[in-house]
Amino acid sequence: MKIAAKNKTAEIFSSLCFWDCDRTKLNLDESKEYIITRVISNGNTNDITKLYDYYGWDTVKEEVVKIRYLNDKILNWLSCIFEIPKEQFRCYNNRSIF
Repeated sequence: MKIAAKNKTAEIFSSLCFWDCDRTKLNLDESKEYIITRVISNGNTNDITKLYDYYGWDTVKEEVVKIRYLNDKILNWLSCIFEIPKEQFRCYNNRSIF
């Protein structure tokens, strides 16, 4: 179920997600990839719920595999909830080996 955002900006999410930029200038549709990445990486549970409500489960699932960097904890969590092997995530395959 999609929620309707009154003004279609990222201000529906907490400032935790966009601590370094103006949320009111981010359009939810035009900046979808950026918003999903920031909410997944920095958001709290309320932000994650709003993300699913606005974009839908399938869209979020489709976008998270494209994210360039995720810490191990978030990668494991996404892999479990979406039932996608970690090897299918871009961030997993882009890891540097030292």
